[in-house]
Amino acid sequence: MVSGGLGESLWADTLGEATVPRPALEGDIEADVCILGAGYSGLWTAYFLKRFNPSLNIVVLEAAMAGEGASGRNGGWFMGSFGGDIDYLALLDGERCDRARQLITGTVAKGENLLASLGIDCDFHHGGNLHVAARYPQQLKRLKAELEHFRAAGFDESDIRWLGADEAKQALNLPATEAAIFTPHCARVQPLKLVRGLARVVETLGVKLYEQSAVTQVQPQQLGQKALTARGSVTANILVSALEGYQRILGLDGNTSLPIFSMLCATEPLGEAQWQNIGLDGRQTFADASRLITYGQRSHDGRLVFGARGGYGFGGLVKTRFGFRPRRLGEPPMGDMFDLRSELLSAFFPALKGVELTHGWGGCLALSRRFRPHAIFDNTTGLAFIGGYGGEGVGASMLFGETLASLIVKPDSELASMPWAYQGKVTEILRRWESEPFPWLGYSVSGALFRAEEKLLVRRPQSKLTAGVSKLADALEAFMNRSD
Repeated sequence: MVSGGLGESLWADTLGEATVPRPALEGDIEADVCILGAGYSGLWTAYFLKRFNPSLNIVVLEAAMAGEGASGRNGGWFMGSFGGDIDYLALLDGERCDRARQLITGTVAKGENLLASLGIDCDFHHGGNLHVAARYPQQLKRLKAELEHFRAAGFDESDIRWLGADEAKQALNLPATEAAIFTPHCARVQPLKLVRGLARVVETLGVKLYEQSAVTQVQPQQLGQKALTARGSVTANILVSALEGYQRILGLDGNTSLPIFSMLCATEPLGEAQWQNIGLDGRQTFADASRLITYGQRSHDGRLVFGARGGYGFGGLVKTRFGFRPRRLGEPPMGDMFDLRSELLSAFFPALKGVELTHGWGGCLALSRRFRPHAIFDNTTGLAFIGGYGGEGVGASMLFGETLASLIVKPDSELASMPWAYQGKVTEILRRWESEPFPWLGYSVSGALFRAEEKLLVRRPQSKLTAGVSKLADALEAFMNRSD
């Protein structure tokens, strides 16, 4: 049984353990390192800091419970890639570029071995990922462009492989399948099991984890920082902000991160005949080549878990409750944020009409300008920042947690020299987001345009109107992904 704030998602309902909040911070204490946020980023940073220097006194402060944020509410893709990785690789040459690529793609195998050694059972299955061109002809063009993009960045057949129509459809039976690209660098996990297990591991290493301890203010000190909660404080030489989408609450990063909602749903458990029709025999994660950013997996208990492009609340609203109501695929829209997921899932798998969606949930992630996930340490103030994964942090957080720990403890190490590792002030390294209403207008316009394009591509793929809308969408997407 799950108590507290975790009991909304499929992951909470299938956690398989009782959850009782850890005690809150009481009184004023001191530490070498204080980490804000008991999600993947904060906990991996604590783990690697302890591994590099076991004598460190580390405190983690969590506003609710470990896994309450995006780490317990995502789609469960443990990826050997992250948004902006190719742009980072483009900054390197020769052996350094090859080594950075190996570090990124090696995340899955390293994670699988490390999680097993730590005794963290999170339904990890290394099945790879399928990105499919289906449903309308224009997806094939987008998929070919993606493959060329990876090839130009030095990724070979061992990293990403083209599947023809027959092989692609056998792997995942989507309507009008034309091709797919497959990468082995992805695994499926139960994300809440992962973060809860990681919390237990760092505690065994001597890390002090206080839950129900929301930080209300951070005060600079002569040597370090002081984090204040309702009933206590932590004064530390180094303060790590591992808050992802919750950064805006404290304003520590100068509006260099933007909170975005990630929205998912899950079906009831499907029968074997249904799975034979769908595919995914290798438990691959999957998406199609749509601008609506679809993502799915076959869960450990035989459900179809599916998400699509998220949302944004005016003023950087942070939200973890979305009021899901169960529904069946093929039923009329209910007028909420889960309609898009239900409609797309019906389009992906028409044979599942009438299957119940039993769960719908969301989380709050952080998007950095120009897709620049980062590990930043300013040794003049003791402030450190980690995150900005844009929804691809389940695996990347392990790499970035080790990178940040290296910046703090081993600044001359290989990881500390990687292009995603920064030293200095966060506001001088990352670009700020514009003030409202521009973020809200930008996200609203792009979302409406991409949804309109999707409908036209399905219904009138060859019309002049569709071509015009797609051209406009191409220009907007190119602007959003611009690296300058």
